[in-house]
Amino acid sequence: MEPKKTNKDMMTADFPTLKADTPLKEAYFAIEQNLAGPPHTPGIVVLDEAGKYAGLLTVDDLMHELSRLYRAACDKPGKQDWGAKFFTQCEIVEFKKVSEIMSAKRLSVQGGDSFEKACELILYNKLNLLAVVDATANPVGIITRRKVLEEIAPRMFK
Repeated sequence: MEPKKTNKDMMTADFPTLKADTPLKEAYFAIEQNLAGPPHTPGIVVLDEAGKYAGLLTVDDLMHELSRLYRAACDKPGKQDWGAKFFTQCEIVEFKKVSEIMSAKRLSVQGGDSFEKACELILYNKLNLLAVVDATANPVGIITRRKVLEEIAPRMFK
């Protein structure tokens, strides 16, 4: 019988972080840089003012905000001149903070927890990644949905 894997066994210890009070404009550039080069994670770990885990900022979070802005600028697809109103709203939204749109607020696992717990949270909540924290809520790693797929798919397709 295969020994149970822990989150510490499966996590990636190299991950980007942002402060919760970071403006969205700055956060966008951090996401863009993260996608362009290592570590290529599907999101960024967000820290509160004390440096503790607060949540995650993902491409999906930014897309949800863009969708919200689009719907505010245009009540139906194909409407003429929605772009001007949309981009005016974008100028305002750049002053929003990461904490206003981040996901997975305080949702995390500990390193000693079973990897199955991380799989369950990622699958149930449809997360791109999940933070691994120590006993004092300091982030120590991340587990991505890719890691879950790599671990579970071979068992599914034996």
